[in-house]
Amino acid sequence: MDDTEYRPISVQPPTAVKKDRTKLVIFLIIAILIVGGYFFFRGSNKQEVKEEKIVIPTVKEKATPTPEEETTETITPSEENEEETTTPSPIPTTGKIESAKDLNVQILNGSGEIGVAGKIQTYLSDKGYKNLFTGNADNFDYENVTINIKDSRKTYSDEIKDDLTSDYTVNDTIGTLASDDEYDVQIIIGK
Repeated sequence: MDDTEYRPISVQPPTAVKKDRTKLVIFLIIAILIVGGYFFFRGSNKQEVKEEKIVIPTVKEKATPTPEEETTETITPSEENEEETTTPSPIPTTGKIESAKDLNVQILNGSGEIGVAGKIQTYLSDKGYKNLFTGNADNFDYENVTINIKDSRKTYSDEIKDDLTSDYTVNDTIGTLASDDEYDVQIIIGK
């Protein structure tokens, strides 16, 4: 054999090719910063939408005065003119009231229970009442049904009481409303 020397060749296991992950990590960080910055600045440039409560003013329906039974006019002679002038009464006199159903009726919740005034409004409307207005009483401590009526409309109190007594407990005493009240009748629904 030859005098060449044989050297053992050391066999090293194959080394894994190490990928350069540093570049990949830097690229991902930059991409995240760009996308995040886009959304951040896009959101801050939008006009802020403020929630505003919309307040809808409620219009309290005012009762139209019911006509008086008799036309009341004041006739006074004019000093400058010999002709007489007519001063209209404070309440229009457009006709005659024929029943309680023609009166302006205010229905007030005096019990605190939600919807009782509306329930009576529907009840009376079904009985033919035309001018019904609802609201809350000055307190919620009323008992049964209280009726208040103008002196000039007292002739209709029995009709109103009869219409209510069929389904409700009505107090015996009927109160009086001021003559200048905008309603002819006030019905307060209690507990």
